[in-house]
Order: sequence, then C-alpha cells, then structure tokens
Amino acid sequence: MKIGPAVRRLLPAGAERKASRLYRSVFVDLGKVAAVLSRALPKDAFVLDIGGGDGDLLNLVLEARPDVRIAMVDIAVSVGKFLEPRYSERVELHPGVAIEDHVLTFAGRYDAAVISDVMHHIPAQYRSGFLLNVVKALRPGGPILIKDVEPGHPIAALGLFCDRYVSGDKNVALISEEQLREMSGVSLPRHTASEIGLLEMDRPNYLVQLQFE
Repeated sequence: MKIGPAVRRLLPAGAERKASRLYRSVFVDLGKVAAVLSRALPKDAFVLDIGGGDGDLLNLVLEARPDVRIAMVDIAVSVGKFLEPRYSERVELHPGVAIEDHVLTFAGRYDAAVISDVMHHIPAQYRSGFLLNVVKALRPGGPILIKDVEPGHPIAALGLFCDRYVSGDKNVALISEEQLREMSGVSLPRHTASEIGLLEMDRPNYLVQLQFE
C-alpha cells in the first residue's frame, strides 16, 4: 500500500487539506508558482490543466485571473477535491482520463496548457508523445507552461525520495530545464522555450514556457 494515500485516509475530516498544504510547502511555494503562471496565461484563456490533482494551485490562479476558465484532465479518479466552490462554474473536471484520449474529442479546444509536476512521473520514452498530444489540444499559437523540478538540489532530492517511498511512484525521474528544452526542440513543432522566472524565485522549481509559432 502507498504510504501517502494511507495516511490521508486516517486524517480527520477537514485536516487533509491543511496537512497537504504543509507537506507541499516543504517543496514549493504555490503562491509563487501561481503568480508566474497568472502572468503568462493569455487573456480570456480556456486553459487545459493536466495532472492538477487536488486543485489547490488552481484556486490561486483563478483568484488572480478572473478572466480564465480551466479544464482539469487527470488520470486519477479523484480530481479537484480542494477547489473552492466559488470557482466551480469556471472549472471542468475530467477525472480518470489520459490526454491521448481527451484529445480525440477535444483537439484544438484550448488557448493554453499547464502541466505542473507531471513530467517527472512520465517515463522518459513517453514524454515526447505526451507533449505532442498536448499540442494537439491547443489552438494555433497556444503556449504550454511546464512546471517541474531541477535536479541537483537538496529539496529536489528529498522530493524524489518522497515520490518514490511516500507517494509510491518507483519509476519517478527528474527532468532538468535544459533536458526539457532539448527534448521539446527535437520532438515538437517550431517554438521558443524559456524559463520564465520561477527558478529564480523558488529554486529548484522551474517554469518553462513553450511558445509555438
């Protein structure tokens, strides 16, 4: 049994969100991630969020950007459980769905895509294909915003350990900002790739924007 989910089931009602926030704050400042994301999203965007999990990050983005709507697509069967009710009309939930299946119905639907702490959970041989499916879901020129963790930092090493032995993902492997940009340059349509400020604010977390021509 995975340790993380087992512990969450033992928590009393109302305590899970506080515990989750405290645990996450060791590794990342969601306020800083939301600030950088909010500046990068296009005006009036319908955003594809992949792997958004409990939705705590999206609460901050939706507060900062009242013009955006979000569709959460996640292979997990529980999605958005921490989303605040006041945002419910601006969020679609698509639990238990992989991006390759979602894009069969919703190709070309979105103005931007957000991928937060997902890439390091995808086996290396599948990452290019995953991103190609995300591109298919976007309208022409829509950016992909990828938040992940730079290897070689004590917090990155701790996060990797927790992913493997607390969350239970034995195959997790970090991808550096440079590796991500190199991979996207080889396998995706023409674009520019740049880290847009999170790494300086909240190392070892980075946020790379892929802007397609």
